Amino acid sequence: MNQGITWTIWGLMTALALVLFLVTAEYLTFRPDVNFLLVKQDIVNDTLWRPAFYVHVISGMAVILIGPFQFLKWFRHKFIKWHRLGGKIYAYGILVLAAPSGLIMAFYAEGGIWSTVAFLVMSILWFVTTLMAVLKIRQRKTEEHRVWMMRSYALSFAAVTLRLLVPLLSLYIHNNDDLITVSTAWLSWLLNLLVAEGMIFAMQRRTNKLKITT
Repeated sequence: MNQGITWTIWGLMTALALVLFLVTAEYLTFRPDVNFLLVKQDIVNDTLWRPAFYVHVISGMAVILIGPFQFLKWFRHKFIKWHRLGGKIYAYGILVLAAPSGLIMAFYAEGGIWSTVAFLVMSILWFVTTLMAVLKIRQRKTEEHRVWMMRSYALSFAAVTLRLLVPLLSLYIHNNDDLITVSTAWLSWLLNLLVAEGMIFAMQRRTNKLKITT
């Protein structure tokens, strides 16, 4: 992939991740009447949902911000200790906190059973792709580790994509909030995975061509 395009994608991804981080930081006031919590007033004091929500938000904030820097080649080489530390925070933030709390929250999702299924599948895939990334680096299979990390972060980035899709779909789908909710629940991570798989395919194809020419 052209370096200019790569840096443009990275810059846009990082900027959007930072915006989400700043917006989400408002939840750290622990007020029950902030943003998304306004539509969850019926369960905002639920003894299972609310702790899961804050665990998910706080771990997700760390994950979404750390992720982009893990893909910087110069950062990995120059600051290998920071890369490893960031990788551990990212991976175990998902495996221990973000994905399990996401599973819990899925059962309370707006939009009914289809939204619940979408978030359940996503949480499981998020856990599995991250676990695979951890296993591959422990086996010193760096390229495979990178591929699984791309898939993992594609799922992490669903938090951003979802917030972009809601207003976009609202322009075309009128008077059907449930359809918008269910559509974004699925598309937010499916689209990201498709993009990630396209990038992985292009990366592997380029690597294979270099092997052939050398």
